[in-house]
This record gives sequence, structure tokens and C-alpha cells, in this order.
Amino acid sequence: MPPDDVPTPGVAKEFAEAVSDAPADERVYRVALELHEPARVAEVAERADCAPDTARRHLQRFVDLGVLTRVTDEPATYQRNESYFEWRKRQRLADCSMDELRDRLETLTDRERTFRGRYKSDTPAAVDALAHADHDEVEAIRRDLSEWQTVRDRIERLETGRRHRTSDRSSSGSETA
Repeated sequence: MPPDDVPTPGVAKEFAEAVSDAPADERVYRVALELHEPARVAEVAERADCAPDTARRHLQRFVDLGVLTRVTDEPATYQRNESYFEWRKRQRLADCSMDELRDRLETLTDRERTFRGRYKSDTPAAVDALAHADHDEVEAIRRDLSEWQTVRDRIERLETGRRHRTSDRSSSGSETA
């Protein structure tokens, strides 16, 4: 995420207020998006600020839609269905024009080039945060490295989408862009 996209504390407060005004199903959905580890109904209800029965009903609906998976039955725990989110990302890319894909790819490639230059490394995994910063700056370096990995993941996803689109056009006999 570019530095000017970092939310300010005021924006975070406004977002929290907007979430608290949202309907229960939307609040449960927003919590569901963050369930990278299994969570119990009570935890989801607390985070979504709703009754456990309400959370349970919406969680089951999200399982039925494929957004979540039910990890255990007793106690019931739920987790993000990562394959659903990967599918959703691919679908969004499929809706982009080749020009949009190229523009996004160019922006991300420039961002990765900046990270490579800043850290004099080809990958974020090869960077030792402690070697690049004073103790006070280590967390900022780690955030950079996490962002860099996200940029690399997005580049890979865009490249895959572009290649698939190009091969689909080639196999159908139409011109590639």
C-alpha cells in the first residue's frame, strides 16, 4: 500500500463508527473477512457487536455461500474459506481490460523496483530488518517487507490472469492485445 494510502487515526474512528451503524449481517461479514484462524460464535458476536444467535445465523449463511468454512462442530468454529477469496480475486481480474491489467502491473512493478533498491535485495524474505534499521525503526521495516510481499503476490496474480487471458484469446483464434 503506498504511504499516502495509510489511514489516519481520524479515518479509523470514522470507519469504526460506520461499522457500528451497519446492519448485523454486514458487521458479521466484516468480522468473517478477518477470520484467518478458527473463531467461536461468541468471539464473532462480540467483535460484530451482536447477539450470539444472530452471529450464528449469519455465519451459517456465509458457510452456505462458501465465504467461510465450519472448522469444528462442538464448539462451532468458523474460518475464512481462502479458496473462495482466491476465486473472487480471479473473477475481479477477469473483469479488467488488458489495459487495466497492464496499468496495474506497471504500478506494482515500479513499487517492487523501489523496494528492491531500498533494501538492495531481490526478495523481502532475504532482508534482515535489524540490519536495515535502528531498534526504533524495525517495525516500519517489517511493514515495508510485508507490503513488498503483498506487491509480489499481486504481481504474480496479475501475471497469471494476463497469461490466462492471452492463452484464452489465442486458443479461440482471436488476436491478443
